[in-house]
Amino acid sequence: MSFPGHIEKGMVVLDQLLPLPDGTPVRVEPITPAPADFWESCSLDELAKRQGVSAPGVVTDLFGGWPTDELNDGFEEAFLRWRERELEQRP
Repeated sequence: MSFPGHIEKGMVVLDQLLPLPDGTPVRVEPITPAPADFWESCSLDELAKRQGVSAPGVVTDLFGGWPTDELNDGFEEAFLRWRERELEQRP
C-alpha cells in the first residue's frame, strides 16, 4: 500500500488523510523523478538500479531459442508456399 505525498519544509506531507492510527510504523522512500526532457537519458547502470535489475552473470543467460518440440512445425515451408502464391498473383 502506498500513499502519494511530498516534502515540505523538511517534513513529509501526504496528499490525503490516511486511515492509519497514530504511531503506525511507515517507510518513506523518495521517488526518482523522471527526466525533465524526454530525450534526456540516464546511464544503463542508473536505469538498472531504478528498475531493480542487474546484468546477467554470463552472456549465455541471454541466449534463448525456439522450443525444441516446435523446431520442425512446418512454419518455414508454409511461409515459402504463401510467398510463392503471393508472387504468382502479381501482374
